[in-house]
Amino acid sequence: MDLHKIDTYIQSGDLLTETVDQLEKDFLMIAVNFDIEKPVNFYSQLFEFTLHLVNVLNERNPKKILNLMYRIDLPEEKVQKEMKKTELNFAEMLSEMIVKREIYKVILKKKYSS
Repeated sequence: MDLHKIDTYIQSGDLLTETVDQLEKDFLMIAVNFDIEKPVNFYSQLFEFTLHLVNVLNERNPKKILNLMYRIDLPEEKVQKEMKKTELNFAEMLSEMIVKREIYKVILKKKYSS
């Protein structure tokens, strides 16, 4: 499943709680707290919070972004490729890719845990 194909899950609002949990776990693995106010009811809330963290990391410690990308299995080549074809700025594009990748991980866990 491609990251673009998970838009239906995003629009339905399904999986947000599990995605927040996954984001918290993966951000903690790079020593960054993902302290979003819960409950998260909309994708836009999750995106905005992730965007804020990505902006902070980009300013203060860009290496942590690379560590996060490695942790969530988001290849640098894929990010570079997406950057060439998007109209979003870097932080917006990366935040979207991070959240979508985490949703995808949740989908995979559900699929293979059944």
